Amino acid sequence: MRSRYSAYALGLIDYLVSTTLPAQQSGLDRASIESWSRSSTWLGLEVQSSELIEGAPPHAYVTFTAHWRDAQGEQSHRERSAFVRPAERWYFIDPTVKLGAGRNDPCPCLSGQKFKKCCASYL
Repeated sequence: MRSRYSAYALGLIDYLVSTTLPAQQSGLDRASIESWSRSSTWLGLEVQSSELIEGAPPHAYVTFTAHWRDAQGEQSHRERSAFVRPAERWYFIDPTVKLGAGRNDPCPCLSGQKFKKCCASYL
């Protein structure tokens, strides 16, 4: 989570895309992400909690509050984000990007499990 916040603060849009679940990357609005990243002054990140859910693959929740300033003034956003680590890297599961997987389809995280047994409950 901290690395994604830092990427927003530094305008590293490629990193933000590459750390989102690969099956969702094409559905991201890169222009909007870049616009928000560059038009904001990033003021800080508070991580309230993290929860690791052991399994194959492991999943995690991170609850955080991000603070920034934009043309409307100082803002903050609190969120509980879901992540999955199907291999060596953690990926953000973006709840705003439809996965298009049915319950019995292979999970888009490429874990080899059915979607309903893997990432479905994290959306």
